[in-house]
Amino acid sequence: MINFDNIKTYSTDFPKTWSFLWSPEEASEIPQEHKDQIFFLNDEASKLVRNYIDSSKMVTGPLWKPFNESYFKTVEEFEVIENCENEIKKWLYSKSIPFDKYVFIDSERSGQSVTLTWKMVIKYWEGLFFADDLIIFDETLNWGLFYFHEDRLYFGRDKIYDKEFEYEKTKELNELKEKFFNKDNLNFNNEDKKRTIRDFKEKYNTDRIE
Repeated sequence: MINFDNIKTYSTDFPKTWSFLWSPEEASEIPQEHKDQIFFLNDEASKLVRNYIDSSKMVTGPLWKPFNESYFKTVEEFEVIENCENEIKKWLYSKSIPFDKYVFIDSERSGQSVTLTWKMVIKYWEGLFFADDLIIFDETLNWGLFYFHEDRLYFGRDKIYDKEFEYEKTKELNELKEKFFNKDNLNFNNEDKKRTIRDFKEKYNTDRIE
């Protein structure tokens, strides 16, 4: 049965299409030492990675503010600009993730999920943080690195997400919507509606009702 301990055995050859390693020809020419640290996952393993990150509720916001506002204690940002190699590598180094730690990429441009060492993330950052939105994480879900295609990186750390709290929040939100946001109750001057929405926002420390 596939799991995070054996997931590297569910890999394929390097794809015959463009990836974060650029063209298939360029990918084939990287050092063997690097190839040994990069695994493009097959459909089954890619589905596991995608379902795992989706079910975590880590990424729920708009792409320019991707992380669930209740998920991480700290979120840092970095702007990817021309000639920023030294700065971005220093920023990635500062995350204190071991070089030999295997992490996961969802939404890589080849269409496959990938597991690779953090060292390879730093090495091939230009191909990763180039054109497509993607999320990098590990099985602990205690941190996440999101690239937004308008040259912004977001690094969240120190997971504070509480599933039971979020369940109650979602339940109350659905009840609020059912009561006040339906075709029979669209009066935004309703004082009861205003008060209920205000109380919900204060209780859950949020400005979002969606």
